Amino acid sequence: MSLLRLEQCGKEFRQGSTRVEAVRPVSMEFEEGIHFIYGKSGSGKSTLLHMMAGLEQPTKGDVFYEGKSIYQDCDLAKLHCHDFGFVFQAYNLIQEFSVEDNITLPLRFDKNKDRETFREVVEALGLKDKLKRRPMALSGGEQQRVAIARAVVNRPKIIFADEPTGNLDEENGRMVLELLMELCRRYGASLIMVTHDLDLLHYAQHTYQMRDGYIEKQR
Repeated sequence: MSLLRLEQCGKEFRQGSTRVEAVRPVSMEFEEGIHFIYGKSGSGKSTLLHMMAGLEQPTKGDVFYEGKSIYQDCDLAKLHCHDFGFVFQAYNLIQEFSVEDNITLPLRFDKNKDRETFREVVEALGLKDKLKRRPMALSGGEQQRVAIARAVVNRPKIIFADEPTGNLDEENGRMVLELLMELCRRYGASLIMVTHDLDLLHYAQHTYQMRDGYIEKQR
């Protein structure tokens, strides 16, 4: 059984009287592993990722996780707290929270989770001495490391990453990506990431190109 399956999944928007197909209906399976979806801005890759992650409901078709429809058969809130993790280009940290509180946010919804993974992740990402700071006091690379820590602390089965290196310079971007992939390997998480940076594709086991709402597997 595939980890994630799309069944004629598509997304339409209305612009006045015009109908725009942001993502053309697609049927595709994603096994465990590292998957990168690449394409130019406006190609539909972020919309597709958000539909797969349960953040944006498709207007056509459905998404299945471990054989169940995430929109009809699953509690999305529980799915997001237990099985899915997210890393965004804009970090999406809560500025009023400390670094520690941002990282442990997913753990608040699961009393059975211990903090051992939290300690491991903080150490691996070099955040141990920054836990009491607010996000605004950190650099962009540090903020993205906090976002990665938040995404993996509940040991999800899939991490969805939307242009996680897009706001970083080349050196910080590669460092952040390598840290993310190392944590995926450590905790057995699959990664589905979208990017416009072709130089990053060699990190992936499977690559897909998106163009004008169409997705095609490359390898």
